[in-house]
Amino acid sequence: MHVNDLVVAGFGPSGIALAAAVEDHDDAHPERPRLTAAYLERAADSAWQPHQVLPGTDIQHHFLRDLATPRAAGSRFGFVPFLQQSGRFYEFTLLGGYVSRLEWSAYVQWAAEQVRRRPAYHREVVAVEPVADADGVVRTARVVSRDPRDGRRYEDFGRNVAVATGHRPHVPEVFREAVGERVFHASEFLLRTAALPPAPEGRPLRWAVIGAGQTAGEIVLHLHGSDPNAQVHSLVRHAGFRMYELGHFSNEVYFPEETEYVYGLERGARERVMAQARATNYAAVDPDVSTALYTAHYQDKLTGTHRLSMERRTEVTGVDVRPEGVVLETAEVFTGERRRLEVDAVVLCTGYTEPHVPEALAPFASLLAREDDGLPAVTRGHRAETVEGCEVGIYLDGLTEWRHGIASAASFSQMAVKADAVHRDLRGQLARQRESAARPAPVTV
Repeated sequence: MHVNDLVVAGFGPSGIALAAAVEDHDDAHPERPRLTAAYLERAADSAWQPHQVLPGTDIQHHFLRDLATPRAAGSRFGFVPFLQQSGRFYEFTLLGGYVSRLEWSAYVQWAAEQVRRRPAYHREVVAVEPVADADGVVRTARVVSRDPRDGRRYEDFGRNVAVATGHRPHVPEVFREAVGERVFHASEFLLRTAALPPAPEGRPLRWAVIGAGQTAGEIVLHLHGSDPNAQVHSLVRHAGFRMYELGHFSNEVYFPEETEYVYGLERGARERVMAQARATNYAAVDPDVSTALYTAHYQDKLTGTHRLSMERRTEVTGVDVRPEGVVLETAEVFTGERRRLEVDAVVLCTGYTEPHVPEALAPFASLLAREDDGLPAVTRGHRAETVEGCEVGIYLDGLTEWRHGIASAASFSQMAVKADAVHRDLRGQLARQRESAARPAPVTV
């Protein structure tokens, strides 16, 4: 069997950034053997958030915080080379502000296409299994993947595995049994809305949007603005949409120095730091979206159209999916007042969760070293430490916000820097693996 130096499960932004670091290093050292890698991705391509690319939406970070520039300004994987190759460099410089989601998704896909080692798409990783040698030492991992289209299974082998499958869409418990055609997570928004049955003739579509983050705000605006007849209900559990914490100093939590600081803290302190930093990236909107939402709400009151309902301090207590729509039972958070809301579809803008140990790593669970609290012991280079007798490198790439801080997972701000940390640790791990393989086997007398 062919054993790769590295198998990457997931070829979205984190996986692409790691591949860019690998290839930039190999390009800079042509005299050395190239690292062998296999890249696996369950989707049909590497487009970034393809079902949330709404007209007029943009990203919330500076375009120079791309997949490579913070690590190596001259990298061929940066956003500026993308603009140059697209022929839009000068036009882009006249725009100012942030990059549209449409263009950023195109950039991520373009960067994936620059990787010489072509990724295998339609390959969902379902298990990473230890393979023991004759002496009982685990030096190889079997990465089992399946094609979601037909269920066909594949195997790849690696001395090291980087799990870069991202965070999982979070569906609150009250909605779990209702998920389907009419109740769906925002990560599937465009896909699901395209397949939604039309409302009965003469009646507008009725929507409920659950959540108060940037995605919720963008979807409320999109639904309200794209259909002049749609009725949109925005349900949030507090007083309304809040804005991100945009202070210059508070946003230095996305600097590399912050990761060093957070990594050196005990778990309790890390959790308190994270609680302070959450307002810079979660459960809030940027100033443009806040202004647009309030303007739309004001215009609705001014004109008396009653198409946009801001239902604040409201939580959903029950969900009943029927052939003709969805009935939501709601309660006012503080008074307990009950209401009943009938809609055609419910969009869950309820965020994502980060698995400490992804499900695919279950076969390796007993080989992972643990902290006193039971969580995986993870190096500064995002490698899960293993017990004696296991020499496979397992990297949690983009899955250790709980260990490295708010900038080390979903945020693009440190995507390139994180990839550099993983890559440096990986090169050291490969050197140790080669040294171990070169040692003579013990002689049994």
